[in-house]
Amino acid sequence: MARPSTYFDTLPPEAISDELTPLVQELGLTENCRQLAMEGWTVVENAADEQFNNQLREQILQDAKEGGARMLLARDPVYAQAVLNPKLMALAEFSVGRGHLISQVAASVRRKDEPMLGLHADHNWLPAPFPEHNMLLTACWACDEYTKENGATQVIPGSANLRRHPDADEVETMAGAVPIECSAGSIAVWDGNIWHSSGERTAEGERVVCHITYTRLMMRQVEDYREHDERLIEQHGAPMAGLLGHNDGLFSNNGFDYSKIVETFNNAKR
Repeated sequence: MARPSTYFDTLPPEAISDELTPLVQELGLTENCRQLAMEGWTVVENAADEQFNNQLREQILQDAKEGGARMLLARDPVYAQAVLNPKLMALAEFSVGRGHLISQVAASVRRKDEPMLGLHADHNWLPAPFPEHNMLLTACWACDEYTKENGATQVIPGSANLRRHPDADEVETMAGAVPIECSAGSIAVWDGNIWHSSGERTAEGERVVCHITYTRLMMRQVEDYREHDERLIEQHGAPMAGLLGHNDGLFSNNGFDYSKIVETFNNAKR
């Protein structure tokens, strides 16, 4: 088979590639892509059935003994199923490019009156102004209904367009913040630009969430799953291999893998 030619063009941030468009349309994500590109956030309703959502919730409650848990991709197959959800994978490719990586799989259990995580942008790894193309995509799997009373994440509409971090006064006032409200089993998704904060839970009970972060193929991941690579790929196949960086020429034990140079460069432009 002939090797593909290297692409020299780069798609603008709001463009859905020709290769991805049929899948986006099939999954009903066209409006989600528009919202993500134009507003910095979107909600994928009913991303999985009730049975899966309950399974994910119960596993988080087992793992998050102190209110939170990290490095979950290697903990139980249910997390890999969440990470590989077709709608999430399509949005990740749209937002942080073909060949994107898994950066972090974490969980939180928020109870009544627990302190909030302050206002921030997930591009905390980057100086301002933020790049025109998004670098990080965060997906919060809402195992419980997201409402203001339940402690839903709050976003500042319009902040994604500023392409900078909030200042101290903006963090303090949270001016214009609105809660992301959605049903249990939905996923709140946002880019690295938008300012957001965890919401204070005023209702009884608990808010259980799986936090999944995808990143562009040239970004350093938050969590290192190299010691689990072989098992995860054996269990979950080629899509997992891609998320763990096995399909690109970077992060090789022997330096850049030039046998993958064209595919890596092409993915970086899509």
